This record gives sequence, structure tokens and C-alpha cells, in this order.
Amino acid sequence: MQSDHAAKVMAFLERHRLPPSPQNYTLAYIALNDAGSPMGRAVEAIIAEGYRIKQDEADEIFDRHGGIAIFGSQERNDGELTAHLRHQAIKLGELASSAADATGAFARELSEEAGAFSGDSSNTLSIVARMIEQSLDTQTRLTAAMDEVKALREELEAARHDAQRDELTGLANRRAIDGYLGELAAKGEPRIIALCDIDHFKSVNDRYGHNVGDRVIKLVADTLDDACSPHFVGRWGGEEFIVVIPSGEAAAAVKLLDFARSELADKEFKLRETDEPMGLISFSGGVALATGGAEANAASLRQADQALYRAKAAGRNCILCA
Repeated sequence: MQSDHAAKVMAFLERHRLPPSPQNYTLAYIALNDAGSPMGRAVEAIIAEGYRIKQDEADEIFDRHGGIAIFGSQERNDGELTAHLRHQAIKLGELASSAADATGAFARELSEEAGAFSGDSSNTLSIVARMIEQSLDTQTRLTAAMDEVKALREELEAARHDAQRDELTGLANRRAIDGYLGELAAKGEPRIIALCDIDHFKSVNDRYGHNVGDRVIKLVADTLDDACSPHFVGRWGGEEFIVVIPSGEAAAAVKLLDFARSELADKEFKLRETDEPMGLISFSGGVALATGGAEANAASLRQADQALYRAKAAGRNCILCA
């Protein structure tokens, strides 16, 4: 149940393009689970007509309705996660220390047994048997320790991977997107940034419900990921996606996005319950070129967003360049 709440909160934040900070997470949680509260009503007043809530609006609502007191409890949740990771690190250290102790003890036992060798063959055989038994015991303990270290490493790797992925689509989330754009900006290499938005998505949700809406989002995500491979594709938020191409060729990027758009338009999407065709599922896109550092990313995102809205105004289901 807790994971379901978390997934809905993260989806809310992505839909409204809000970063998943403790404060925003708390605001979204209250808006979704206590809509009748003062904070919940304030959020609903903004988003009721389909508008996105902006960060400054979220900050104002949070401060006005006493969010600071709630914020402290969320920070404690973050502390629990940090404590868990610290515990895992300590456990790894203990396992390594245990393995080293076992190896050292075995070496000392071998030295002691070596001094007890004599010409008596029965005594020699007894010593060798004990040495073999100690060797097998040490090997078993070392193998168990290595297996546990491997399991812990895989658990931490999976947690790190999940923190970079959108739960619904499996695409890169905002944290991963920001990181990748930051890497490209640091290199100073030109890159194409494209924003794509599913056409008439609100009407899909209104008519068929959010479950069908989620399936449409997943369909568009898979189509973009397949068509634009091996380039970077992420979920920008809600029904919006981002494609980043390390290139300075805007025309080639428009052509690639147009190919993805046509691939999606050719697919037949039906309701599972009734097998009723839903008609055309399409997206519009805006493409912009970024050159330079982090400022260039911000400027190109704005330009891509403007081109996207021009594509919407031009009738949708098309890709335009800034």
C-alpha cells in the first residue's frame, strides 16, 4: 500500500514538472490523500481546470498552511533511507573483516600444525586430516561471505537503478535527465533536445480513465524508445517526454522524431475490455539545438517547449524545429 501511495505521489510530481524534493513530496501526498484539508483545497483550486501547479505556487501553499511542521517528518523519512544505506555499508565491512579473520586464523593453524609433524605416519595423517577439515570450513565461510557481499551489491545497484527510472515507463526520470544533460553541458558538446507531448491526452483520461491513460503513456514511451534508440529518451513529466541526441544536426533529429511519430500513428490501440478501437494516438514535438554549458540546456528547453506548442497550434501530430 505504501509503494502505491509513493507511485501516485511521484506521478503527480512528474505531471506537474515539480522536482521530488521532500517538501514537494509532502505537498503532493496531502493533495492526493487529504483533498479536504486547507493545503489540499489550495492545490485543487489551481489544478482543477487542468493547469499545472508551478513551484512558486507550491512553495506559497506549503508555507501558508503550516507545511514546515510536516516537512520535519518527511526529513526523518529521508534519514531512515540514509541510515539503511549506512547499515548496508557497515555490513559489507563486517563481512570483509570476517573473511579476513577466517583466512588469518587458518594460516596460524597451519603454522602450528606444521610444527607438530613427526616421523609417525599415523600422527601425520591425523594432522593432514585436520588441516583438510579446517580448509573446507574456511572455504565454506568465505564462499558464504562472498555470496552475501554479491547479494548486497546487487541490492544497492538495483536501488540506484530504480532511483533513476520512471516507474510506469521504465524510461529515465527527471533526476536521470538532469544528470545526463549536465554531463553533456560539462563536455560543451552540441546536443539536440526534443520535447514530445501526447495529443489530446486529457480527453483520453476523461473518457477512458487513468488506467487506459497509463497504457497510452506506456505505448508512446515504448515507441519513442524503440524508434530513437540508441539515443537518450526520458519521461519529462505526465504525458511529456524528452529525447536528447548528442549532435548538432537539428534537421536529422526532426526526421528521427517524425519517424517515431509515424510509427506510433500506424499502431492500432484498442480497449482491452471491449476491443473497441480508440482511434489515432499521436504526439507533437519541438526540437532545439543546445551549444555551451548549463545555460544552453535551459534556453534550449524553453525553445523546444515553444516549438512544441507551435506544433500543437498547427494541428498536432507533427514535429517542428525552434
